[in-house]
Amino acid sequence: MINLLNRKEKYEGFSLVEMLITIVIMGVVMMTASSTLTTLIKISTVSSNKTRVRSESEFVLELVRRTVRNSNPSDVYVYSTVDLRKYDPNQNTVVDNVAFDPTIKTRYATSLIENEVGNEIHFRPYGYESWICIAYFPSTEDDTVGYILKTSAQDLLDKQETCFDETASRYVIPLNSEVVNVKSFEIAYTMLKDSNYLIRFDIEAEPTQWYLAAGAPVKKIVHRQAVVSTEGIVW
Repeated sequence: MINLLNRKEKYEGFSLVEMLITIVIMGVVMMTASSTLTTLIKISTVSSNKTRVRSESEFVLELVRRTVRNSNPSDVYVYSTVDLRKYDPNQNTVVDNVAFDPTIKTRYATSLIENEVGNEIHFRPYGYESWICIAYFPSTEDDTVGYILKTSAQDLLDKQETCFDETASRYVIPLNSEVVNVKSFEIAYTMLKDSNYLIRFDIEAEPTQWYLAAGAPVKKIVHRQAVVSTEGIVW
């Protein structure tokens, strides 16, 4: 008869201390991997957002290059109206600043003179009856958020102030998306000897989503510039 009471068996396993050490090491590795993965995702998102800012800025500048170039210099007007109006992104309308309402028509009565900086340009390409208007206005929801807008209208020669009027809201097209904040859009022109205009467009924009600290080596703001000359025919 086998004596079960005297039977001895040796079991192998991890001690409690070894298990705790293993858990701690695995925790550190997982935290490091998680932190690295989060950083990579943030960098990828920042890179994508900044690329989108560049793309949308270039889209606006290419638009003005193609259209302004083919306009008669006598049909090009630049205005400074950034304080007169705002853009409502929810209703897709440009609304007047009530405080400046009496002076809106006066501000549009004459174009800015040479080298004065504006935020709005109206022009009529050769062969077209419609005018094209491009302007920068802050948002009604937040003054630090801005939009570049495009619209078109007819018979503006004596009523330039109506191009972005609320009644024409169905024609207003925002040229930058919600994820791109345009901080400024400046327009200025210089008269050339042949009566053409040399027009400078400066855009300063940034992504609305940014995950890097202020001291990061990557700059948040994107600057873009285009210089366009009208090609009026001099007889």
